[in-house]
Amino acid sequence: MLHSESTSGALVNWDVLTWAPGSLSNSYDVDPSKAGTDVTFTITGTKTDFTNDQASGVLTPAITQSLAGGLSPVQKSLQLAADLRTNSKITMTVAFSSLYTLGVKNVTFSLFDIDLETNKDRISSIFGIALDGSKVQPTITYGSAINFSGSGQGQILTGISSSPDTGPGSGAGTATISFGSTPIKGFSFTWTNSNGAPFYQQIAMGDVSFDVVPEPNPTALVLLICVLAAAMTRPRNAVRNRARR
Repeated sequence: MLHSESTSGALVNWDVLTWAPGSLSNSYDVDPSKAGTDVTFTITGTKTDFTNDQASGVLTPAITQSLAGGLSPVQKSLQLAADLRTNSKITMTVAFSSLYTLGVKNVTFSLFDIDLETNKDRISSIFGIALDGSKVQPTITYGSAINFSGSGQGQILTGISSSPDTGPGSGAGTATISFGSTPIKGFSFTWTNSNGAPFYQQIAMGDVSFDVVPEPNPTALVLLICVLAAAMTRPRNAVRNRARR
C-alpha cells in the first residue's frame, strides 16, 4: 500500500499574529512544516465604510478582543467594524499557498456577533474554492441570534436579535463554518447590510484551522513501482523456465 506523509495541521491564531489597523490584506506563515507564506487574507468591497471599533477606538479591520463570540477566556479575533448602509458589501477572501498542490482540508473558522441592532448583519456567498476553481458548499452551525436560510452554496446567515459583545450570551451571534474533507485552495464570504441608513455594525473572524492534504511519499512510491515491476516480471521468467524444461 502507498503511504502518504503525515497530515500537517496549521492554525491562524490571532492571539499571536499582527494586523496593521485599517489594512486590507495580510499574509502569514502559520504552517510549521513549510517555510514562507501559507495563507493570505484580502478584504474588498465598500472599503470606505470601515470605521473605528467603538470599544477600543482602533481603526478596523484590526485584531481586537472586543467581540468574545462566547469564548471564555476571551481570545483575540479579526474585527470588522463599519457604518454599513443599503448596498454596502464587504468581502473577505482567504487564499492558501499555491505550494499546497493538493490543497487543504478540514478548514474551520467562526464568525462572531452576527446579530440585529438597528440593522441586521447578513453573511452570504459563503463558499470554498476547489482546486479546479469550482465552489464548495460549507457546513454551518449557528447561535440563537442568527437565522439560517438557503442551501448549498446559497446559505445565508442573518442576525435576528441582539447578542452581547462579550460575556454570557455572546455566543448567540456566533456561526461556525467548515469545509470538511473536500480539498480547497481558499474560501470567501460577504458581509452586507440588511437595508437602511448608515449604522455602526461589527463582526469578527475567529481563528482559522486547516490541514494540508499530504502529497505521496516519494520513497514509498519508488518502492511500490519496484514491487509492481517485480510482480510483472516473475510470471514471464517462470514461463521461459518451463519452456526450457
